[in-house]
Amino acid sequence: MEPTALAALAMIGSAMAHSVMTLFTKQAKDTLVFRAVTIVLCVPVCLPLAIILPFPEWEVWRFLLLGAAIIWAFNMFLIAAFQRGEMNLVYPVMRGAAPAMAGLFAFFFLDETLSLIAITGLATASGAIVAFAWPEKNGVPKAAALGFALSAAVMTAGYTVVDASGVRAAGDPILYAVWFFLLSAVTMSVTAIARRGRRIMTAALQELPGSAKSMAFNLATYTLALYAYSVAPVAPMAAVRETSIVFGAVLAALVLKEPFGLRRGVLALILAGGLALLQLG
Repeated sequence: MEPTALAALAMIGSAMAHSVMTLFTKQAKDTLVFRAVTIVLCVPVCLPLAIILPFPEWEVWRFLLLGAAIIWAFNMFLIAAFQRGEMNLVYPVMRGAAPAMAGLFAFFFLDETLSLIAITGLATASGAIVAFAWPEKNGVPKAAALGFALSAAVMTAGYTVVDASGVRAAGDPILYAVWFFLLSAVTMSVTAIARRGRRIMTAALQELPGSAKSMAFNLATYTLALYAYSVAPVAPMAAVRETSIVFGAVLAALVLKEPFGLRRGVLALILAGGLALLQLG
C-alpha cells in the first residue's frame, strides 16, 4: 500500500478515536479536570518510552514547546465552547474550519501546494463540515459558543502545522508523541490545580472513570495523526481527519440525543465527495 493511502487510513482511525474522545469530554461534569486527568493518565504509558527512546534534539524541542502551548490554548477554547453549546453545534465548526486554515499555514510555512482539484475538494469538505453546525428548526447559534469554536479551529490549524514540522524533524512519530503527552500533562495538570484549588482531588476522582476510558482514544488519535503527517502532505491529511465531524455527529445523536437529521446526512455525503476530490488532486 502506498504511504499516502496508508496515511489516509491512519487519519480515518484518528478521526474515529477523536470523535469518541470528544464524546467522553462532552459527557464530563468538569471538562477541565477531565481533560487534565485524561492526559495525566497517558504519563505511565509515555514515561518508559521516553527513557528508552533517544532524547529529542533542539530542532525537535522548539516544535514540541510551541505545540504544547498551542494545544493548551486549544483545550481552553474547547472547554469554553462545550460549556456554552451542544456538541453538534460547536464540534463541526471547531474541526471544520481547521483544514482550510491548515492548508493555508502549510502553504506559507511548509511550502506545500495543492492542485485546483485538491483545492476544490478542500473547500467542499470544509464547507460541508461547517454547515453541520447550522442549527435545526430555525434555531439561532450561540455566538459565544461559535466564537470559542472558531478560536479552537485556529489553534487546531496551528498545532497541525507545528506538529507536522516537529514529527518530520524527529523522524519518529512515537518519539514526538511521547514528549508531547508528557509536556501536555504538565500544562493541563497545573492549569486544573490552579483553577480548582482544594477541590481538585474530589473533581479528579469524579472524572477518573471517564478519563480512563478516554485515555486510550487520546493516545490513538494523536499518534495516528502524527504518523500521517510524517509521510503525507498536511492539508489533505488534516481534511481527512475532520471526518471526525461525521462520527461525532452520529455519536452525539445516538448517545447525547442531539439532532442529526436528513440535512446532516446529505452533508456527510458531500463531505465524502469533497475528501475524494482532495485525495484525487
